[in-house]
Amino acid sequence: MNDPFALDLTIRLLMLGLGSAMFAGSFLAFINKDKNDNEFYKSRTIFLGTIGFIITAWTVASLLNN
Repeated sequence: MNDPFALDLTIRLLMLGLGSAMFAGSFLAFINKDKNDNEFYKSRTIFLGTIGFIITAWTVASLLNN
């Protein structure tokens, strides 16, 4: 089936952006935790970073497979 709007690719690229933003944001928050005096939630940061990494890896594998 020919997809004129390339919706499959668009959804995969949006998921790649979402996952990589979650991973990068959590990673930078974890690195920057000592510079700010704000309350830091270590477990939530690690959890969201892990989920972001899983989404990113899954999307990259999906893009390379297709």
